[in-house]
Amino acid sequence: MKKTLTILLLALLAITVVGVNWLIGDDTKSERDRRNMVDTRIDNNGYYQRMAEKGLYTLNPEVKVAPAVFTGSKIKAFSVVTEDSPDVPVTEINSTQSENSVFVNPNDPENVLNSNNSTQNPVGNLYGANDFHAFDGGLTWEGQVEGAGGSNSGDPAVAIGLNGRWYVNYISNPGGQGVAFTDNNGQTWTTKTIAPNPGQLADKNHFWIDNSLTSPYEGNLYNLWTDFGGTNDLEIVASRSTDDGNTWSTRVSISNAVNAGSHNQGVNINSGPNGEVYAAWAIYDGWPTDESAIGFAKSLDGGATWQPASRIISNIRGIRTSETGKNMRVNSFPVMTVDISNGPNAGTIYIVWSNIGTPGVNTAVSTDVYIIKSSDQGATWSSPVRVNQDPFGQGKEHYLPWITCDPENGILSAIFYDDRNVTSSQCEVFCANSDDGGETWEDFKVSDVAFTPSPIPGLAGGYMGDYLGISARGGKVYPVWPDNRSGHIMSYCSPYETNPLNRPTNLVGVVEFESGQTNLDWTYEAGPGFIHFNLYRDNEIIAVPTSNTYIDQLPDYGMYSYKVTAVYEGDLESGATTTGVQWGDAQIASDPLTVYQMLMPDSTASQYLIISNVGQLEMSYDVHSQIITTKEQNVYCDAAGGGDEYISRVTFGAVDNATASNSYGDYTSMVENVMGSQPLEVVIENGNPYAADQVGVWVDWDQDGVFNDEAVVVSGTPGMGPYTASIIAPSTASPGLTRMRIRLTYTGEVAPCGTTTYGEVEDYSLYIVSWLSYSPSFGVVAPGETDTITLGFDARDLETGDYYANIFINSNDPDNGEVVLPIHMRVTDLQIVSYADTTSVCFENPVQLTTEVAGGSGEYTFMWKNQAEDIISTEQNPIILPTMSDVFTAYASDGIDTIAAEGIAVTVYDLPVVDLGIDTEICGGETQLLNAGNEGASFLWSTGETTQTIIVDSVGFGYGIREITVAVTNSTNCVAMDTVKVNFLDCTSINEQLSLKVDVYPNPGNGLFNLQLSGSTVQKVNLTVMNAGGTVVYSANAIQVNGNQKIQIDLSRQPAGVYSLIIDGKQRISRKLIIQ
Repeated sequence: MKKTLTILLLALLAITVVGVNWLIGDDTKSERDRRNMVDTRIDNNGYYQRMAEKGLYTLNPEVKVAPAVFTGSKIKAFSVVTEDSPDVPVTEINSTQSENSVFVNPNDPENVLNSNNSTQNPVGNLYGANDFHAFDGGLTWEGQVEGAGGSNSGDPAVAIGLNGRWYVNYISNPGGQGVAFTDNNGQTWTTKTIAPNPGQLADKNHFWIDNSLTSPYEGNLYNLWTDFGGTNDLEIVASRSTDDGNTWSTRVSISNAVNAGSHNQGVNINSGPNGEVYAAWAIYDGWPTDESAIGFAKSLDGGATWQPASRIISNIRGIRTSETGKNMRVNSFPVMTVDISNGPNAGTIYIVWSNIGTPGVNTAVSTDVYIIKSSDQGATWSSPVRVNQDPFGQGKEHYLPWITCDPENGILSAIFYDDRNVTSSQCEVFCANSDDGGETWEDFKVSDVAFTPSPIPGLAGGYMGDYLGISARGGKVYPVWPDNRSGHIMSYCSPYETNPLNRPTNLVGVVEFESGQTNLDWTYEAGPGFIHFNLYRDNEIIAVPTSNTYIDQLPDYGMYSYKVTAVYEGDLESGATTTGVQWGDAQIASDPLTVYQMLMPDSTASQYLIISNVGQLEMSYDVHSQIITTKEQNVYCDAAGGGDEYISRVTFGAVDNATASNSYGDYTSMVENVMGSQPLEVVIENGNPYAADQVGVWVDWDQDGVFNDEAVVVSGTPGMGPYTASIIAPSTASPGLTRMRIRLTYTGEVAPCGTTTYGEVEDYSLYIVSWLSYSPSFGVVAPGETDTITLGFDARDLETGDYYANIFINSNDPDNGEVVLPIHMRVTDLQIVSYADTTSVCFENPVQLTTEVAGGSGEYTFMWKNQAEDIISTEQNPIILPTMSDVFTAYASDGIDTIAAEGIAVTVYDLPVVDLGIDTEICGGETQLLNAGNEGASFLWSTGETTQTIIVDSVGFGYGIREITVAVTNSTNCVAMDTVKVNFLDCTSINEQLSLKVDVYPNPGNGLFNLQLSGSTVQKVNLTVMNAGGTVVYSANAIQVNGNQKIQIDLSRQPAGVYSLIIDGKQRISRKLIIQ
């Protein structure tokens, strides 16, 4: 009977094995079926090698590693005593060493234990978590590349107890949890099983020992991990040992209360000064996705029981699926440390992780390391503080942080990968220290090289190690990390010592804006041997004060950093307290403050917005717009996908949205403008691609709530992505907010509505800015300078009516960071044309203005204004008599709209000024010179003469009063006239008492003339000689005539011609002078 039963069992087992092998190896299985047999949440190399052996997974291929760049081994940090710390490999044996754990011996800070994921190189055997150790402060290492106590499945976590026992925790080869320990410094190891495989794998474990001298549970060991499979599937579970690792408690789940949407993973454990046990882990509310929250649980009885878990921070964005620009898989598992020193922060819990953007905002401007802390056993938590100190938002990546707290002095030290100084595909290793409980940090490069991450060939996809390590005690700090400078992945240690000297704190700088004087003060608790302070501005020493205050004069407007250190005897310098100050600001001014534009249908126009920087520092700005509509929100058809392949990332404009797998994602709060004919590029990435996957994109251009417009053309479909689309708004698009839908699906019809078996649907919003454009959309303006933004208005294909928008100008002006410019465009068919019968007239000559109007209501009123905005007429077609050049603008109103015609510029020319003088009398035989002035003009006298001057006498006119008129026409054809009366008298025996006898000789002559004046009465006369052009060539005034008076007139320098001599006395007498 027993034999029969045995045979039956063997037969059943054979059938089962054959069936399983058939299921796995069946070539008829689709790619989708085979791929779904791999659980991508698991991060263990052994698991993926088993999947590869079954033909379900492809391991990393062999690739050539880019050479590393030596950057120097010097450490430049005030918080570090060590000035030079060359990187030391943990072994010279050919192997790969990745995923590091390190722990300092609590009894000897020079003794440090390290374990890594260790493999052959090239990868063959997976040795698992091994052991290396140093007894000289990390300068030389020994140990073994093979697994501690034998082969295992890796994921190392190490610890050393106060009793001197060393521990290496790992995933056991059966897929459970195990530990190896040694009491003879690694010469021999004892292995113990902590927990069996729960069904699939016990993954992402961490291990800790309570070494607090004040803890009632000192020596307790804690092992936590994620169960994949079994009754605690996808939860964090815990086990403890109270007998130095010899026996272990049954696993208990501690994470259920957070209700993770997908799973909990990446647990980290630590303990407090009184035996408190804390656990933190990443929460995944979907899969595949980035980390969305951090879970936390605690035990206050040495791990015997655990309080319900909670989410201590939500709305974070890790990097598990968004990844970095490096060729390696990454995560944002939280790492925790607890201060068990006797310092001021004793008992404080600290947690670090990598976040995309600021936690809670989570925009992809950079990936940074953040820390939160709790001083009340995890009941409340601080706001996140950024650990890396390079400028925020520059697109740099800082990731895979680990943190430790020195149990003797409470100093925090962190390690992370960092690319601030290198290209986006490279990185260096940085550390950061804080001696004030994580409030402020000093970070510095610790690695000697910059390298290009690359996965280890033969291991899981993208794998180069999932965490770094750092441990400290007694001021000795041991950072450990893997890089590929040798051509393959090797782990390195670069030990340093923190600065124990008392340092200044609380540096405060206040700048007086008017003068640039900076008042600095700080606090300092004097230490023995103190000499003076070093005060640095922008890393240059500017003073060595001995008091806690200093006044510094800034050299110019700008931003400055200050550091203050304390200097001690023996040329020792403490760590620094830092602050930053700014003298001056960027200040924005814009003109105009509102914009109105009236347009005819199917017409365009431009206006200009002037952006000025009236501040003292460079101003950067960017522009975006918002179309204002009052329409009701549309309700769109339902759409969803069944998953597997999913939309992992969508980018367009400023939108960069990395998401998990959901059947439908409503991201309509993410908006980008589509401006006129300017294309908007959309890129869609596939999180789990198949070769036949398809993508469709639709935009509701007419905003009627139906995706009935033609689908957007998508490149790369069908295919595995990424997929690209160039969106251009058609001329018929309705302006304002509308919806864009993206569907990823497998084979078959691609439609905007309904549910598909596979894939996902995501909705976004677009602002259709069809009638308004602006350029440029961003810029930098130096102090005192301006930028001009061209605003374009386009009424083509628009109905008549009013259109409203806002232009938003965001800048770094601290007082006015956003300027809002209201825009109003009016589209009307009211048309007006105006013209004048002439646009150039002489002074006060009439101008006929004419207006023609069409469209609108048909009933119009009119108004004409000049350039000064004075109303000059309310007639439609007025006649005006302008007295100066001006611009005349016609306005017409139909009772609804008022429209202005283009202004008519009328140029008014001055009339010539003509003055023939006062009316006069002359005796017969005498002459009178008449001068019309205006040299260069044309002349017409009533005598028929056309010269500027004429000479009249009684010979030509006879005796009596005669009117003589001249018309003068200037260069602009303006005419002016003047008339003078000349009375020609017969002076024989009339008024002899007033008579003056005049003789001129020789005449004609050579230019020297003798003038003989004889009079019966005493009088004074003025002499004037003018040439034919009316120019005075000789004059003499107040000549006394008493009897006979002889005067010589010298015209010898004048050319030949006829000249006029005018004698003004009691009467006016004129004579012709002829020079031959």
